[in-house]
Amino acid sequence: MDSNGEHNLIIRCRAGDEEAWRMLLARYEAYVYRLCYRIAGSREEALDLTQEALMKVLTGLGKFQPGLPFKPWLRQVTVNACLNHLRRHAPKTVSLEQPVTEEIVLGDTLAGSSDGPEDVVQWRDAREIIQQEMSRLPHQQRLVLVLRHQEGLSYEDIAATTDLPLGTVKTYLFRARRQLRRKLAGVYGWE
Repeated sequence: MDSNGEHNLIIRCRAGDEEAWRMLLARYEAYVYRLCYRIAGSREEALDLTQEALMKVLTGLGKFQPGLPFKPWLRQVTVNACLNHLRRHAPKTVSLEQPVTEEIVLGDTLAGSSDGPEDVVQWRDAREIIQQEMSRLPHQQRLVLVLRHQEGLSYEDIAATTDLPLGTVKTYLFRARRQLRRKLAGVYGWE
């Protein structure tokens, strides 16, 4: 859908057109879920957050400026919903004994999927370890890591999206990357 079609769809949504809302929802629901899953780290929380974020999109659509791209606004609303939820439900402690039980949602295909079966298994194992370690990161570190490496935002955009100082964003990214690197080095014997 081009930007004119999306713009018209948003105008129809604002006018209360339920069919337009269903079309907008069909287009972005999976994106919102994946973003929520990556930030929250669990399927159940991601489902709740997706619902919450989409309700905020529906009720806040009047605040969206039609001349601007929709996806960055949608991302901001989703991230804000996730941040508010994480602040309300932040755990006091993190258990290092939690097993990986959730579906890994880091992409539709494995990197190197044309490789042999051993490589596919190794990539799957690495993804599980990364997802498990990401779920153990403090929520702010996990958030900036997702926004940088999975959403492709610049440091400045992350700072603006999260209302964190630029230096804090860089520190959180450094610490999150270091923790992931240490875990992978320990598992795979990397130097």
